[in-house]
Amino acid sequence: MARKSIMDFLVPSSPMPKYRYHSVLDITAEDLKKMGAKAVALDIDNTICNDGKENCIDGLTEWIEKIQIAGIKLIIISNAIPPRPKNIAEKLSLPYLCFARKPFAHKLRKAAKILGVEINELAMVGDQLFADIKAANRCGAIAIRVEPLKGETRFATYYAVRRKKEEAVIKEFEKLHGFGFYDE
Repeated sequence: MARKSIMDFLVPSSPMPKYRYHSVLDITAEDLKKMGAKAVALDIDNTICNDGKENCIDGLTEWIEKIQIAGIKLIIISNAIPPRPKNIAEKLSLPYLCFARKPFAHKLRKAAKILGVEINELAMVGDQLFADIKAANRCGAIAIRVEPLKGETRFATYYAVRRKKEEAVIKEFEKLHGFGFYDE
């Protein structure tokens, strides 16, 4: 098990994303480069696959190819336990880290190390503010929130509580930025 950094406990982490998109497919290589990203960590559930499923969203393989052609590395980081993350990663020919325990940031640091980038050059793309985004903010990665995929059925009650908790943060973000890439 990776050791937790003292920063995981001391640094207050915000659930506010730096960037927001409708879908992972809307994020371009050019946007990622403007953000300073040299690598991207992708969450699975409700980001690239519906919760509990192994079939990825249509167009994801082509998106991955475009991002990789642009020289940006990719990895999957999921709170899920094996074998599902492994199966999805193998289908996409991507490395993966599972049982990430986000919002703790230790797997994001490990991903940056595996991909050979600094933590501030790693973009974490996910749907959950209090897991994916908080983990990214906690360690200095680039926090990108995508709208959750429709059909949160496997853990419907869990997600309903999470989404309700996220509403205030999303409203505040919308007042400041809307969707897409923005400069501070």
